[in-house]
Amino acid sequence: SLEIDLVNQGAAVQYYEDRFYDNGGALTGEDFAQVGHLKERAFKEPVLALAAAQVLYMFAWFRPTGEMARENVAASAQLFDLSLQASPCGADSPVWYDYACDIRFMHAMLLYNWLGETERDAALARAYAERGMQLLDIVKEVPRYAAFRDRWKSPVHISFNMIKFPDVPAHPVWETSKVGIGRWLEEMHPIFKAELEAILNDPRDLYTELRRTDASREHLASPGGWETVRIVRYHQWFDLFCVMAPRTCELIKTRPEIAKCNFMNVNYVKLNPGTHLKPHFGNGPRLSAHLSVLAPEPLRAGMTVSDKKLMWVEGKAIIFDDTYPHAVSHWGKLPRYVMLVWFCHPCDDNNDHGQTCPRSGEDSF
Repeated sequence: SLEIDLVNQGAAVQYYEDRFYDNGGALTGEDFAQVGHLKERAFKEPVLALAAAQVLYMFAWFRPTGEMARENVAASAQLFDLSLQASPCGADSPVWYDYACDIRFMHAMLLYNWLGETERDAALARAYAERGMQLLDIVKEVPRYAAFRDRWKSPVHISFNMIKFPDVPAHPVWETSKVGIGRWLEEMHPIFKAELEAILNDPRDLYTELRRTDASREHLASPGGWETVRIVRYHQWFDLFCVMAPRTCELIKTRPEIAKCNFMNVNYVKLNPGTHLKPHFGNGPRLSAHLSVLAPEPLRAGMTVSDKKLMWVEGKAIIFDDTYPHAVSHWGKLPRYVMLVWFCHPCDDNNDHGQTCPRSGEDSF
């Protein structure tokens, strides 16, 4: 389209998404070069900026070899920024959500902030960080976000759950001992671990077969780094997995935070050594849990949520708000397996999840 950049974004993402997954979760060298041409053209034609920014972020963060293409990360930030010129995304825009203004700003701020934190050149790092803060200052002038102006000190402090539930405490990380499903996950860890080890120790390589039978589309990690096996997603159970791990499935079905939540998901994820998940954020209203089921090397894998640094420890659950920016890294030499759970936010009153919404400072986590 010569006028509507959202149309261009949809077409470009669909095209490269098919190419990406048809090639096993990475672009071919030819496709990667083609994205480079799209990038160059988008800087000259802002109506293509959003399309190119999304494609670079989703599918060209890593080269076909698995190395990070840092120049594409920088270009993605700049093009999300440029896309604001091709859209009615001023602070007083009446079509803020219709034109995905929140997503444009959020991605640009997310990437500028990450570039500022990881750039070795001091002057360039400062320029990236300053542009991220400039965009944040614009967002804070949007009337619908007025209540959060004092709470958003940095781009990493923005959370979609905070916007959804403005009158309750918001935290990147929730105290596990105060969240029922967090305590339960840790209590059930020995059962989950025993059934997972039985799958992994089977000479038929059952984990790989399960993954191939029910392939998951993931574009957040370096190629081959994040291998997902579905247990249940949006109430669709992976029956073959439940045959191999019956107690795991039976136990998960007992938790109303999952079973009675529309927006639910439970997976096993295998994080391979050297893997990095790019900074990203999820959709509300939900919270996430990571139970480290098998972690043979202590303190060799962890995550950042907002400005909080966390390490995965076997048998321990991390409860976090994944609508904050977050990222994952594995610095060890052995794979580790995490049970990833999406469950209802305690303040979501559209689902009968059985949790209590924290309403005061004393109830905060």
